[in-house]
Amino acid sequence: MARILIRAGKDPFTAVAPETTLTQDVFNSNSGNHLFQHSVWKALDVAPHELVANSTLSERRAARADDARRIDEEFDHFVVPMANSFRDDFAEKLENLAILIEQLTIPVTVIGIGAQAPADRSFDALASVEDVTRRFVSAVLDRSASIGVRGEFTRDFLVHLGFPADAVDVIGCPSLFLHGPDLQVHKKLDAIGTEAALALNLTPEVPGIGAFATDQAERHPNLVYIGQDAHDLRLLLWGTPHPHVDDPLVPTHLRHPLYQQDRMRLFTDTWTWYDFLAQRDFAYGTRFHGNVAALLAGTPAMMLAHDSRTLELAEYHRMPHRVQPHFGEPVSVEELYEATDLAPFNEAMPERFGRYTAFLERNGLEHRWQAGRDGSQFDQRLAESSFPPGVQTLAAPDLHEVAARLDWLRHAMVIDMTRHPKRYQYPFEVPTYQGAGSRHARLAAQRDERLQTQQRRIEELSARLERLERTTARGFLSRVVRRLRRSFGRG
Repeated sequence: MARILIRAGKDPFTAVAPETTLTQDVFNSNSGNHLFQHSVWKALDVAPHELVANSTLSERRAARADDARRIDEEFDHFVVPMANSFRDDFAEKLENLAILIEQLTIPVTVIGIGAQAPADRSFDALASVEDVTRRFVSAVLDRSASIGVRGEFTRDFLVHLGFPADAVDVIGCPSLFLHGPDLQVHKKLDAIGTEAALALNLTPEVPGIGAFATDQAERHPNLVYIGQDAHDLRLLLWGTPHPHVDDPLVPTHLRHPLYQQDRMRLFTDTWTWYDFLAQRDFAYGTRFHGNVAALLAGTPAMMLAHDSRTLELAEYHRMPHRVQPHFGEPVSVEELYEATDLAPFNEAMPERFGRYTAFLERNGLEHRWQAGRDGSQFDQRLAESSFPPGVQTLAAPDLHEVAARLDWLRHAMVIDMTRHPKRYQYPFEVPTYQGAGSRHARLAAQRDERLQTQQRRIEELSARLERLERTTARGFLSRVVRRLRRSFGRG
């Protein structure tokens, strides 16, 4: 049996309340991170191996003296699913990971890492992260056969830094391999009409995206905006606007029509995200994982690629996409849908999947798609799990949303706010509170308890009424008999 430490904010089976997700940054600032983390988890979770989430602690703070020793002692492999990590604002976390990996003796496998640059894909934009990238990749390749990168741009960047091309495997994003090699997506409708059920995803910083989003919302009343990052979650929970977005047309404040009409959602678990998108007719926007989630749900999607990281992934996986670094002209969703050709994506899936599994095997990782491997333990645990629905706005007609947030303020806020992420201790426990997962499950339990109490009270009152009725009836009959006796006696 192998014991595998995996870079993940949480395991795929535990429901963490949205407020805790936010204060403890369980999804690493973006719910899309769960897609590739949990897809890798599913691939590697084969009997009798054991997987443990590291709560992404290894990048949140610098490694302590005995961190590497304890990991070496307790685990056989460190698997590190990544995203667009070669970028300036991730440099400190990347260095923390590099320092830790340099001290490890167990194998280390990095899956799906990528570089982030403007859409013109110039290496000049990556100059500030060249040194930390060299340090990190050198540490990884000293402990693995190869490193798995998102696309050709990232591979070329690492070759530009001096790494051998045969040590860099282009494997795309593992999120798209959740269902194995046979995923096929087809259009549900011949054409998109005004009343179509649409799912919009967007990056607030892209120029002109506010006018685009507001126009789409006005034209299509059944459009729902799916937020992904921590600012979106804070807005939904507390009405707090994004601190860095000034355009009032972007749905980043509670006065936006999409917020006022409760047409915004965020999913802290991938499984409910897929369920929601399965009911949509079409998804589109600038978020890579927002569109991946739709494809995994069997819903057509169009990627509006605004930078190198989204473009290289869309090109590699042959996803429907177009380059959209800004939104200077009106965009018609009807035209986007008509241009959505899923045939290249469907045709490429088996070959791309084969590259991915070959990479896993090259690096000594057993996976569920190998002959004779048993992945039922993952399937069973997932089937036994329950998750809350998507987070709604404060304008939601169901007051249970507001009640749940007030409940967190009363009972859990201090716990969550004082348990700072950098204070996590090994063995990487998932940050939940009050011994429960979903706040909806807790509220349901509380409601059940109240209903049981009320039912007992009703039964007690009913019994008292019955006794009173019997007593009253006996008293009435006694009085009637006495009166009759007196009447007959006088007669």
